[in-house]
Amino acid sequence: MDKHIYIDLLDRFMRGELPVEREHELLTWFRQAEAREQLFQHYRQRWVEAEDKSLPVEVQTRMFREIQARMHAGMAEKKKRKAIFRLKIPQWVSYAAVVILLIGFSTTAFLYKNLADEIASDPLRTYRVLVDKGQHASVMLPDGTKVWLNSHTELTYNADYGKENRLVALSGEAYFEVEKDSTCHFIVKAGEMEVEALGTAFNVRAYEEDRKLTATLFEGKVRTAVGKDEVILRPDESLSFDKVSRKMQVSKDIAVYARMWKDNELFFKGETLQEVAVMLDRLYNVQVRFASEKVKHYRFSGVIKNNSLENVIELISLTAPITYKKVGGDIVIDERK
Repeated sequence: MDKHIYIDLLDRFMRGELPVEREHELLTWFRQAEAREQLFQHYRQRWVEAEDKSLPVEVQTRMFREIQARMHAGMAEKKKRKAIFRLKIPQWVSYAAVVILLIGFSTTAFLYKNLADEIASDPLRTYRVLVDKGQHASVMLPDGTKVWLNSHTELTYNADYGKENRLVALSGEAYFEVEKDSTCHFIVKAGEMEVEALGTAFNVRAYEEDRKLTATLFEGKVRTAVGKDEVILRPDESLSFDKVSRKMQVSKDIAVYARMWKDNELFFKGETLQEVAVMLDRLYNVQVRFASEKVKHYRFSGVIKNNSLENVIELISLTAPITYKKVGGDIVIDERK
C-alpha cells in the first residue's frame, strides 16, 4: 500500500478519528524500519512548515514522556487492552507530537529497555493526562474504561492501576464509562469527594476554583463520599457538595444537563456572570473583564450550543442588560446604559 495512505491513517489516529479495526493495520506498518524513515522525512517537512508556531520545550517533553509511558505500559502488559490517548489539538501540534515520537524511535534500543525496567520496578509511577484551556480530550484507561475530559482538566493514575483497585485522581471535569470488573472497584478522587463505582456511567465536576463539587450518575450505581458522609446515587441523580457551607445536596433537576459539555453545549442555571466568565476562560482560554461591579452579579440561565465565543457572548447579551466589546484578546462586559 502507498506510504501516503498510512500517513493519512496516522493523521487520523492523532486526531482520534481512526476506527479501532484499522489501528492494527497502522501499527503493523509502523513497526517496519522503512516506515519510520518515511514518516520521519514526511513530518520533518511538516515541522519545518510550522516552525513559526513555537511549542514550549516543557510541552514537548511532557508529550514525549506521555507517549513513551503509554507505549511501554502496553509492552509490559500485553494481555491487557491497549490504552489509547487522543487529544483534540491543533493539527500542527499533532505533527509535533509525531516528530517527538519519531525521535524516540530513532534512539537506541537500550533506552526503551531501561524505561520499561524503570516502570516495572516503580508501581507508583504516575501517568498524567493534562487538558489545556480551550481543549477537550478522551482517553481509554488500561482496563478499557473510557474517559472524556473537559477543558482545564487533569487526570492522574499510577502504574499499579487495576491490580488491587482502579484509582484515578481528577481536577476539573470528566465523564466516565467504567468497564465492569466486580473484583476491582473504580474510584475517583476529586478534591474532598470520592466516587466509587462498578460498571457505570457518571460525570464528575471538581474544579479547584469552583465552590461546589458535583457527581452525576447516568447508569448503574455509585457511592459518593465526603469525609465520613456517604450517599448512594441512583440514575439521573446528582450530588453537590458546597466547600464553603460543607453541605451535601442530592437533586434530579440537573442530571439531564450534566454531560452536555461532551456535545459542545453549555448549560447555565442561575450562575452569575462572574461564574460564567470563569467557564468561558476554561472553554475558550479568554480573559473576561468587567467594567462594572454590578454586572458581575447578574444571573444567567439557559442552554447554548458551544460553537464560538462570539455566539455565546451575543446570546447572553440578548437576555441580560449588558454590552460587550473586545479589547486586545480580552472581552470587556459593561452594563447597558
